This record gives sequence, structure tokens and C-alpha cells, in this order.
Amino acid sequence: MEPETSQLRRLQTAMAEAELALARRMQTNPTDLAAMGHLAGSAGPVGPTWLSGRLGLTPAAATELVDRLERAGHVERRRDSVDRRRVQLVPTESALSEVGGRLAPLLAALDGVVAGFSSEQRQTILDYLEQVGTAYADFARQSPEPDGPPDADSSSTPPEGTPPRSAP
Repeated sequence: MEPETSQLRRLQTAMAEAELALARRMQTNPTDLAAMGHLAGSAGPVGPTWLSGRLGLTPAAATELVDRLERAGHVERRRDSVDRRRVQLVPTESALSEVGGRLAPLLAALDGVVAGFSSEQRQTILDYLEQVGTAYADFARQSPEPDGPPDADSSSTPPEGTPPRSAP
């Protein structure tokens, strides 16, 4: 393994630890924080079915998660303007502000690190990170989908498009 790849693995561990620390500071659990991250990072409004697929949760578990986030004031359910039967999940301004405020010291530290590099070095770093991101995205697309979430039981309904589970 190349030294840069080893450093990426260390970075992944540090990022996971930072996410756990952020979840503790926000008094939430890592799954709820991951859900908030997916909602905040989505290109537009999304629904509970999309969120359950992103997190690998059953629809029932995703509903419980959204209920928790809504009670905590982190997300709002809004009716779709075109199809009123559909619900869209939108992170609240207070949740975005809280996450942003708690991440501000980390983001400032990261900006401080990169400020020490020349323009050419920064471009090389940016190129490398873009290629690494592409490698991760390609890996994710090529990975076969599991039959269902690990904690799914036979009484739950799998997300749309999930093939039926085969008997062990």
C-alpha cells in the first residue's frame, strides 16, 4: 500500500471519530447525524424513501428516524408542491446553523492547513482529492447491493426495487 493510501485510511478514521464527536456534541446519534448530512448535502428536496435507501434503513426505521429529527427541531416535513401525497424532508435553519457553528473550528483548521501550501501544491492536492473522490464513487457504484439492511426482519417491507430475499 502506498504511503498516501495509508494516510487516507488514517484520515477516514479521524473523520469517523470527528463525526462521532459532533453527534455527541449535538446530543444525537450517528445515524441521525448522517441523515442530517444527507439532507443538507442533497441537490434538492428529498423524501423518506430516498433517505432510507441512502442510510440502508427499512422504511419503518427511516420514519422513526425522521420523527426523532422532527421532534429535535432538525428537520421539517413539507408536502410536495406538485404531488401533495408526497412528503419532502428539509433541514431546519437552526439545525444547519448549529452544525455549521460546531464545525467552524474544524473547517478553519483545515483552511489553515491548506493556506500553508503554494498555489501549485494546492492544485496538486485538489487534483488528487478529486481523483480519490472519483475512485470512492466508482467503488460504491460497482459494489453489489445487499438483500436488505442487516437489521431487517422478515416482517418488514424492503425498499422499492429491492429483490426478494432468498432463503438461507
